[in-house]
Amino acid sequence: MKTFPLLTTLALLISQAFGATYDDHHFLLDQSLSKEQTDQSPYLFSDVRDVLNAINHLQYPYSDTITLDIAPGVYWVDDPDDPEIRRGNNTGSTVPYGFKLQGPNLHLNGLCTDAQDVVLACNRGQMQGAIGNFTMLRLDCPTIKARNITFGNYCSVDLVYPRDPSKNRARRSSVITQAQLIHTSAKFVEAVNCRFISRLNLCPFHGVRRALFTECHFECTDDALEGAAIYNKCHLDFYSNKPFWATPECGPVFLDCQIDCHTKNVQYFIKTNGPLTLIRTALRQVDGEDLVVLPCFGPNDAPCYYSDVTLNGKPLHIPGAIDITDKRVYGGMTLDNLLHGPYPTYIKIIPVGGDVIKEDEDSKTLQFKYYCWNGELADQRLASSLLVTASLPAGIQGHTRLALDAHLRPAPKFTEKPTLKLEKASGSLDLDYLLPVDTYETSQICWYRYKKADGSDAVPIQMEWEPTDKHHHLTAGDVGYRIKAVVIPKYLGSHVGEPTEAIFPDVIKSNMLKEKGEESIYATDFHDVPVLHQPIIQDGAWTFDSYKPIDTQMYFWSPIQERCWYYGLGVNGAADSLGLLQGTRGARCFYMPARKKCSDMEAHISVIPAKNKGQGFGSPTGQYMDVGIKFDPHTLTGYALRIQRSAKFDNQCAFFLVEYKNGKVTPLNEPQYSSCYRGNVEIAIAIKGNILTARIGNGTKQQDVTLAATGINNSNLKGFYIQHTGTTGPSASLIKQVKLSWK
Repeated sequence: MKTFPLLTTLALLISQAFGATYDDHHFLLDQSLSKEQTDQSPYLFSDVRDVLNAINHLQYPYSDTITLDIAPGVYWVDDPDDPEIRRGNNTGSTVPYGFKLQGPNLHLNGLCTDAQDVVLACNRGQMQGAIGNFTMLRLDCPTIKARNITFGNYCSVDLVYPRDPSKNRARRSSVITQAQLIHTSAKFVEAVNCRFISRLNLCPFHGVRRALFTECHFECTDDALEGAAIYNKCHLDFYSNKPFWATPECGPVFLDCQIDCHTKNVQYFIKTNGPLTLIRTALRQVDGEDLVVLPCFGPNDAPCYYSDVTLNGKPLHIPGAIDITDKRVYGGMTLDNLLHGPYPTYIKIIPVGGDVIKEDEDSKTLQFKYYCWNGELADQRLASSLLVTASLPAGIQGHTRLALDAHLRPAPKFTEKPTLKLEKASGSLDLDYLLPVDTYETSQICWYRYKKADGSDAVPIQMEWEPTDKHHHLTAGDVGYRIKAVVIPKYLGSHVGEPTEAIFPDVIKSNMLKEKGEESIYATDFHDVPVLHQPIIQDGAWTFDSYKPIDTQMYFWSPIQERCWYYGLGVNGAADSLGLLQGTRGARCFYMPARKKCSDMEAHISVIPAKNKGQGFGSPTGQYMDVGIKFDPHTLTGYALRIQRSAKFDNQCAFFLVEYKNGKVTPLNEPQYSSCYRGNVEIAIAIKGNILTARIGNGTKQQDVTLAATGINNSNLKGFYIQHTGTTGPSASLIKQVKLSWK
């Protein structure tokens, strides 16, 4: 073993030659190094066992971190040519390990971008070079991070090393046997761009309390995967149909994964029981055959959830699992919340005093505890309801539904009430108030403009859902109005406090504005727009309502005014995106600029449809979205681009330009059909002179649509307009951003 004297000047130069300064917390493993090079520095190694031995002998506190950089190569943790049979010990673990390492936090970093270039390898399994389930590594470190590495047990699968085929090695045996990778006692493991290769009992960091795998690849058969893990944007090959033995209370979560099934007939996930969650995950049967997909092989009393799961490209229903697409828990299935909370993702039901109702007892008290996926008690509990069922083997059942109120702290009270003052340099009204100190304020601030003394004509013009920006920048639309801000105090997990007004005493005048003149540009991503039912049409403000257009009267639906639009998280093709969403069929909105007239006008809109095949809307029953410019909301007169679900195609929309006159629509050209209405769609529509143009594309260019119409009546109309007649939820169109300009 190497000793660790002070680093010599020569050793420092050698270390720096490899792109990093290596020291007693940072080592390099590079099998191309000569003995002379490794002898000159105690931090450079060419043999994997030597560097692991060196780390094992460090006497560092567990709070320290050791980083091991690994250059491209195949590193045999266990000698594949040694004929000795590997065994566990008789006094402790019966598992034979290739190497055991115990120490502080460990970072393993492959010096490559293709994880196939750095391989940590072994090739033993049960009764194949070992007695017991041979496991390549035992890593007992508080936390472990791995990046750009292949961990492979090549007992039952060939080692193929594209970088240098001379390092290829045939499998030890064609018999699929228990051949494992890594056991650990770590509290947390994060692996990025790593590959985990074996078959039976893969064990990628088995024993970890929680793990996050991002953009990793797995090959396995049964009893293989880690149940306390998030699989984020991973690719998995299932060579048999029960990759999990069992899963813990938190359950594994698959986010945006691709699973290739080499199985037939039925694909299970769990051999015994436990929870499971699949979100935006695509399964593919490699032969293209249909599969029945089930969470568990046997009876399962744990909840399993899914949303937006496909099989061979088609939407998949999973019997025995709950589709949470329209459930509130879906909003908690984000990477950030799963890792950090505070929203609960599972419940423990604990019988007080034991899980047996004794002969002299008639009842048991049940205790409900709410946990985040990371194992911590949830800081919040969403109001919900719970169905409790009792079932006897004889077949008798009883059930009751419990209403669960949210667990909230008392509402905060102002220590200094809200006030407004004018900042002339920035042309803004600044809001000031004080609440008792807390970790996370979630007060809601809404700004209004009004003329009547009692404020009965107040129109909301700006919304802050969290108090990150306590300013209202005055615009031309505010001139002639009074302004007030209403603050509803709240902390994360608290009740809502009493709304309190701050009123600016003076009428807004043009000399208070920083930017003079009429409004010529406007842009928003809607995060600060008060998306409420607001039917009043006013310059410099949004109107939100719903309406059933004349050309949809033959279809039986009615618009709902109360929640016509909302700002929130999309689903399916728009998952993980925030924007403006339809809450009812017939949702429409207008924006009127603060200017008297308009000659030319342009609009650029970013849209993410929930439908991801290009069909855009739920069905061809008069379902479309119109994007209008140079529009009069009072008479419904102007011009628009129409995007409509077509009966001709199930993966394309019809695109054409239309003219509105008093609510009646006339097409201006023949429809073009394209599948570009999916993903991140960019729409540009403009009127310049007497020419109306529109461009629609999603970055693929092959399916872009370009439209034009001449002879347009270029009036002084100035409004922007969106009308959506499609169904909502998984058929909605998320409006990500709007940019408008006028001349």
